[in-house]
Parts: sequence; C-alpha cells; structure tokens
Amino acid sequence: MMVDDAVLTVMVLGEIGVGKSSVVNLIVGEYVAGCSPDVEVCTRGTTKHEATVESMKLHIWEVSGFNKPEDLKKNAPDIEDKFGPMLEAKASVNVILFCMRGQKVTATTKRIFERIHGIFKKRIPIVLVINHLERERDMEDWWRRNQGPLGTSMNGTRHTCVTGLPVY
Repeated sequence: MMVDDAVLTVMVLGEIGVGKSSVVNLIVGEYVAGCSPDVEVCTRGTTKHEATVESMKLHIWEVSGFNKPEDLKKNAPDIEDKFGPMLEAKASVNVILFCMRGQKVTATTKRIFERIHGIFKKRIPIVLVINHLERERDMEDWWRRNQGPLGTSMNGTRHTCVTGLPVY
C-alpha cells in the first residue's frame, strides 16, 4: 500500500524506435515526451517526467534507446551508463517497463532484455510492454502466439500488449 505522499518511480527502456516515448505519453495521458515516426532518435538522453495520474504521483525515467549508432562503437558506454541521471538523483525504481516491438523481436532485443534482467534480477519487477500491435484484432493474441519463442526469462515476465497510437 502506498502512502499519500509516496511516488511511484517507473523506468521505461528498450531499443531505439520501440515506442518508449509513446508509452510514457499513454501513462501520463497527455503529450509530455516527444515522439516521431521519422528516422531521427527522439530521446537523446535519460529524461525524467513527473506526473500525477488519478492522485498517484509518478516519476517516469525514460532511458535513451539502446542500439543507437554510437552504441555500436568500440568504446560505447555500457548499459548501466544510461542509468547515470537516475543514480545522480538517487532515484529508487519501483518497476521497469521494457518496451519492445511486437513485429520485430530480434536476438538483440533478447540480449538487451537478458542484460537488464541480469542487472536487476528479482529486486525490481520488470514488465514487458509489447508495442506496435495495431494490426492485432485482440492484442493479447500476439502474446499467446509468441510467448514460447521469446525465451525462458521473457516468458516468465509479466507483460502488457499495447499500441502507442493516441487513438486506437
């Protein structure tokens, strides 16, 4: 049970272009995180969004996307480096939303998830947010068809199937 003054701290992460900013906007209920269908990356660094949703105070840390071209360079920062602004703010994370594209679950997506899962283990709950499911009649059908091939750690994780479109 949360105390009235408590803040729920959420970390939203995933590869570039999976709809992290759209998920932030869906949670908040308004356009607070820049979104674009274009090639350019929207979230250039880890960004904190503060909101109140139905009397619940939220701090949403949107982590810049993994697999940006600079991430592929030899001296690229490690995954943990992207958490720097949260560590500096001494943020205590209550839940991690790992965003991924339903149509394109790649070996890289699985590798990044395994790394995040390894870092946080069972200390912080991780929820898969499967995005870009606009063509599914029932979005949960995607999970029923694909949970097996995702692998053991993803398969054992809570999930939600969504579309990042504002009106669907």
